[in-house]
This record gives sequence, structure tokens and C-alpha cells, in this order.
Amino acid sequence: MLVTLVQRYIKGLERDWNKHGTSITKMWVTKEGKLVSQSVDAFVDKNTGDVYKPASWNAPAKGVRYNLFDDIDYLENNCGSGHLYMK
Repeated sequence: MLVTLVQRYIKGLERDWNKHGTSITKMWVTKEGKLVSQSVDAFVDKNTGDVYKPASWNAPAKGVRYNLFDDIDYLENNCGSGHLYMK
């Protein structure tokens, strides 16, 4: 279930980036739960589905921004640039 939610989240990110004229050529999820394109786009807790903005390449910022189980419909359609920074 979480894998499907992460895939939907990634599709939303890709659609938003492409809409703004910036292309994500490849995005993947690491073992640590990082969503990575050219940099770390977000961290996803594999146990809870919590989504964090990155504080650095290796660590999420404190404070949950979204939860994939609760907020996937919003994230899939509103991954606007900076969506992790506005909440």
C-alpha cells in the first residue's frame, strides 16, 4: 500500500515539475526513504508514511509535513514547488 502511495506522490511531483518547465528525468526512493531526483526532494518514513522536507542530504527536517495515508489526494494534485515548505 505504501509503495503505491509513494508512486502516486512521485507522479504528482513529476507532473508539477514538468508543468513549470523543469523536467525530472528520474526519481527514485532510497533504502533510507529519501525521494531523490537531482537532490533530496523529501523523506518518507516507511513505517508511518510521514513525509518530511529535507534538512540535508542525510537527514529530514524536524516536523512532519504530510502523511501519505491521510494526504495523498492533496499531494498527488498539489505538489507545487515548495509544498513541503509552506505547511
